[in-house]
Amino acid sequence: MFSPTSDDLNLISSHTTAAASAVSDWVARHYGLPVQQCYLIRRNLNDNYAVRATDGSRYVARLCAIRPRGAFNVDFEVALLAHLHAQGVGVTMPMLAANGATSITLPFPEGPRALVLFRHCDGAVPDTPEELHLTGATLAQIHSAARSYTGPASRYVLDGHHLAGRTLGYLAAHPELDPAVLDAYRQLIERLLSELAEVEGTLTRVMCHGDTHGFNNHVYTDAGGGQRAAFFDFDDAGPGFLAYDLCVWLWSNLPRKAPMEPDEALLKRWQQYLAGYRAGGGLVTDADLAALPLFLQLRHLWNMGEGVARVHHWGANMMSADWLKKQPDVMAAWARLELRRG
Repeated sequence: MFSPTSDDLNLISSHTTAAASAVSDWVARHYGLPVQQCYLIRRNLNDNYAVRATDGSRYVARLCAIRPRGAFNVDFEVALLAHLHAQGVGVTMPMLAANGATSITLPFPEGPRALVLFRHCDGAVPDTPEELHLTGATLAQIHSAARSYTGPASRYVLDGHHLAGRTLGYLAAHPELDPAVLDAYRQLIERLLSELAEVEGTLTRVMCHGDTHGFNNHVYTDAGGGQRAAFFDFDDAGPGFLAYDLCVWLWSNLPRKAPMEPDEALLKRWQQYLAGYRAGGGLVTDADLAALPLFLQLRHLWNMGEGVARVHHWGANMMSADWLKKQPDVMAAWARLELRRG
């Protein structure tokens, strides 16, 4: 039988999945929280763990992944959430570590990673027209309350470079992408960024949540029997465009196959969402509505870039060369959507 030598054990870790027992220990040690149960919820852009304390209270520990975009944005995120909560807006609350820090930094084989602890957000993903209306209204409240935020600045601005410019570099590193396909993406991104430059002066700017696809907020029943919505996972928050924050819910629900147009049921749900935003005090201009097809494409490119940049973690098949080749046709169909009425 062959026995490996020390030369065969040159293991380089690209992403480590921590055992739940380790996360439980870190939470107990650094947050002073006696943990009864801890388990991995999912691995996605970050690794999220459910935590239940001995008193029954529930939390989510986010072990931040090292992202190609750059440094962690935790100080901004935690300060923004604290500000929004103080304004009475429905958001999940972060927990400060025992030493008052917004996160703890842990040494991993691939490099230092931040762990952030949040209170669990009760409720369920919005589904009914009334719940979507409430979701839109709460997003408007977030945008309104964030205008008075004066805490640490976000490391990232959700502009054209952030949404699409970075993606081109990530695509260039894909191990299987044909040069002709990459060139097609280069032309597409240049055209979209040119279109954005022409209209960005007319668009409403807000502090974006950044990932409002419908699964980052819950609707729950409060003590008085009323329905409330609360948002969480502000990891991609930052200054940006209202049209972007609005379009992400629609993007997550649009069909990716022909005819790639919303049916009547989806349009009605979208109209409820948009009506809720306005009922919550949000102002959506004609220019914002006209820019929705543009931002649907920019959102798709951002999401694509996040996946391609994780080939080392998720594998090339997650964003396969064949799938990538088809996406310009999807975006071309979305560019023709008429969404000015809502």
